[in-house]
Amino acid sequence: MKRLGITIVLAAVLSIGNLAARTFVFNPDLKIGFDAGTTGIGFTVESRINDMVGVRTGFDWMPHFEVPLYFHMEVGDDQNPGYENGRSRFDRMAEKLEEITGFKIDQKVKMIGEPNMYNFKLLIDIYPLKDKRWYFTTGFYTGPSVIGRACNSYEDMTKLILAAFYNNIYDNVYDLEYNNDGEPHGVIMGLELTKELTDKILYDYGRMGMHVGDYKDRTDQNGKPIRYTMGPGADNMIKAEMRVNSFKPYLGIGFNGPLDKKNDRFNIVFDCGIMFWGGHPKVYTHDGTEIVDDLTNLNGQIRRYVDYVRPFEVFPVLNLSLNYRLFK
Repeated sequence: MKRLGITIVLAAVLSIGNLAARTFVFNPDLKIGFDAGTTGIGFTVESRINDMVGVRTGFDWMPHFEVPLYFHMEVGDDQNPGYENGRSRFDRMAEKLEEITGFKIDQKVKMIGEPNMYNFKLLIDIYPLKDKRWYFTTGFYTGPSVIGRACNSYEDMTKLILAAFYNNIYDNVYDLEYNNDGEPHGVIMGLELTKELTDKILYDYGRMGMHVGDYKDRTDQNGKPIRYTMGPGADNMIKAEMRVNSFKPYLGIGFNGPLDKKNDRFNIVFDCGIMFWGGHPKVYTHDGTEIVDDLTNLNGQIRRYVDYVRPFEVFPVLNLSLNYRLFK
């Protein structure tokens, strides 16, 4: 899809260039416009080279808004909550962690997603019809490859710091048990832990994290898919990024006509087309795991968002612009 879009755009640009060279008659027609639509808000500078060809350039920016995402923290590598006397495995671990640190932790973690979409655009309009208000467009948008970011809310920083603290203890206990000959108890991270407690951490509680999904191509010794559990990163935060190609070819059609037949200084412009992303967006977590293509059996809200973005190998462009002619 990416190669097809680029090939179509280049062929169209070359054809338009040849046409402009044969029919060129200079017309100092310069307009500036203010845009709003699916690519955000922005401005455009437009010039009609002749009756057949026009050129537009400008900048679009997606305004800030937030989308909440919710994760469920758990401990261990399976979906069995491990109830004992009415308390789950996570509840027992949380009680013990509160005894050690004095802070409470719960299972709900909120992330905030926000757009990071802004683009420079260069568009060439060709007017092949007798009615010169209608045109076909080719060109490109270019901007950052990261078009969206998500990060845990500030309100949940304390519980993520606690989660990172607990995981460091777990990793130390695990290393002592499976990578060394020593007993997995003693002083760890400045805390004196008994063998009874380290056994609970290692064999009962397990590592803490948010189950996002299962790896498509990774299984354990029993052939069961290995689960991907996302824990806090080195900065005690959880993050994700949505990425597409930074160079995005564009094809579309449009209408450009005066608001008032008696005064052509103000024009209304409507664009309808597609921006080629080069395939569907990919979503990477802070540890480098790609969610859309590399994971399956996604959990809850993440599955709904991934199912929404996966079909979008192109981005629909619907923009409305109000233009003002600078010279009569």
